[in-house]
Amino acid sequence: MRAVIALSIVVAAGVLSACAPVQYTKADLDGRIVCDTERMDRIDRAARRENKEVHWVSCPLVTLRVVS
Repeated sequence: MRAVIALSIVVAAGVLSACAPVQYTKADLDGRIVCDTERMDRIDRAARRENKEVHWVSCPLVTLRVVS
């Protein structure tokens, strides 16, 4: 009985590890251009404080720089 439980735990761990996200390296991320979600969030919060509406046509872009 214990062998079956141990085997099922090992199989479950193997299945779950296959679903783990890919670990990015510095080379993968450095220089990528992505949306600046932090800036968008700051602008949205400021607009809510001032009772203004913000309609995003495109997101502000930022280039990622990885510091090691």
